[in-house]
Amino acid sequence: MKKNSIAIIGLGYWGTIVTKAVVSMNFFKKIYIYDRDKKKVDIIKKKFQTKVSYCNLNQIKKDKLIKHVFLATPPKNNFNLLKSLIIFNKNILIEKPGLIKLEHFKKIKRLTINKKTKLTFGYIYIYNKYIRYLKKIINSNVLGDIRYINLQRQNFGPIRNKVSAAYDLATHDISILHFLFKNKLSLKNSINHDVLGKKNYDISFLNLKSGNIKIDINVSWLNPEKIRKIIIIGSKKMLLFDEMNIDEPLKIYNNYVNFPKIDSFTRNIFNQSKYIFKGKSKAIKLNDQKPLDLEIREFINSKINLTNLEFSENIIKIIKKIK
Repeated sequence: MKKNSIAIIGLGYWGTIVTKAVVSMNFFKKIYIYDRDKKKVDIIKKKFQTKVSYCNLNQIKKDKLIKHVFLATPPKNNFNLLKSLIIFNKNILIEKPGLIKLEHFKKIKRLTINKKTKLTFGYIYIYNKYIRYLKKIINSNVLGDIRYINLQRQNFGPIRNKVSAAYDLATHDISILHFLFKNKLSLKNSINHDVLGKKNYDISFLNLKSGNIKIDINVSWLNPEKIRKIIIIGSKKMLLFDEMNIDEPLKIYNNYVNFPKIDSFTRNIFNQSKYIFKGKSKAIKLNDQKPLDLEIREFINSKINLTNLEFSENIIKIIKKIK
């Protein structure tokens, strides 16, 4: 029996997707929507008819049957709204990165613990079946020792006004890395470009490290081709996850390099073909997935107050170091 209701605050690009997912789940007694822009509210009401109802912020806060709130508003404005919702005992799933000031994480953490509510930061890729499968592959040592990872996330827009491409896109990749590896992640250096002259980086190249693993991330709002790739180089095998490849999104290559431990000058005179091994590749395709549905269900069913606040805080710490 459906007892609780949910409110979705913020009806932009992601808030609209969330509304569609929540309606299709048939999980809640009532679904309420709110946005400061009345035109956005009217569009959603027209699309979903009687399945959603408008509710202002004060009504959302005071209605005790609204136990859960999905917050899909710009991170720059989130702190005060998030704080007020927690004070009214709401369980909140907030779209990444959620908060952008590090001091706000500590304040929200104390308040959430005191009020005994639930708070989850929505990093959608950690609910992706392929990313969870990658974690199993890495932990099984199929690839051997992980030596290098390259992550690419590029497309043409949408271009944000208040955050950089790194905030918008690289936070996904950093969240994936945090999910895959236990070692602390650190930013070594970055190269950033403000091509559009907006005083905001629209292209970034990030160089990171996790233990002995070298990592590169490349994000861009200005690539005419949409790219979503993860390349992992292990001592035994290599892996490619290409999210845009519908037929063969995940491939494991039986390739590895085994150079002898000699100086670089001597290595150059060797026949390299003796040390570069190429084997067959294995394509893996998993069943259809709905990571957003999984994210929402895990949030609703979670018994933990703060499922990933420190996780999200660490991501912002890395982004803050980009110069």
